[in-house]
Amino acid sequence: MCKMTLSRWLVLAVLVLRDVFALKDVVLTIRPQTVEKSRHATLICSYDLEGASLYYVKWYRGTYEFYRYTPSEKPTTKLFPFKAINVDMNRSNSTQVVLTDIDFQLSGNFSCEVTTAEEPASTQTAVKSMLVVQLPQYPPTISVGREPLDYGDVLRANCSSPPARPPAWLKFMLNNSTVSFTPRMLPRQVQEAHWSDLSLELKLEAYHFNRGKLILRCAAEVSEIYYEEAVLELASARNPVPEKVSALDSAGPAPCHTVLLGVLFFLIIRV
Repeated sequence: MCKMTLSRWLVLAVLVLRDVFALKDVVLTIRPQTVEKSRHATLICSYDLEGASLYYVKWYRGTYEFYRYTPSEKPTTKLFPFKAINVDMNRSNSTQVVLTDIDFQLSGNFSCEVTTAEEPASTQTAVKSMLVVQLPQYPPTISVGREPLDYGDVLRANCSSPPARPPAWLKFMLNNSTVSFTPRMLPRQVQEAHWSDLSLELKLEAYHFNRGKLILRCAAEVSEIYYEEAVLELASARNPVPEKVSALDSAGPAPCHTVLLGVLFFLIIRV
């Protein structure tokens, strides 16, 4: 008959308990993940305790803990002051933390760490990155050189978008075809808000004209949360202008027999 030592029984019991109280599915969601400066964001930590009791949930910005929820303590929530982090304690709990008046310093990684109370304790961590941006105050503007434009002429234009962080990505579209754009920059490469400018110098060919028309657009984008366009219809030498005609002109001259019949009818009435 197989005999098991006490230590082996303990190991087996630990393995069984680990399977019974296995913490799983720890996921961190940030809404919105790209947030405008001075606005608020909600960090949501979802998890499945699998029947275990919660020991605590810790929240980190980078490696620094700034908020903790421990159901066995009174009060259950604890705040660790950190520069630029403002927590709305009334709306924060075991599954979410609400940050207000968000500053650029908060761009980067956030994490939530969940630990169960039963022995052996189970701990899992989820990480998500947040981007803080400053959007342009006004839509982009377009300025152009001489008009009207014809085949072989050079179209010169400039597009400007007010300061943003990161700077707005610009592109020129002529009759809905992209003809120029600025290189994209990584947000971490930009530490201040800057204007965005894009110049265009394009020799016009027949295929650039759409039924004689030239519609120039400049689009400005900042991350996934901002998109604005400036639209300008350029004067074109190939844009036909319909001739103005009067109703009499469109009818044409009256035939001779029509005139004679009118005179005859007038004489009969006089008689």
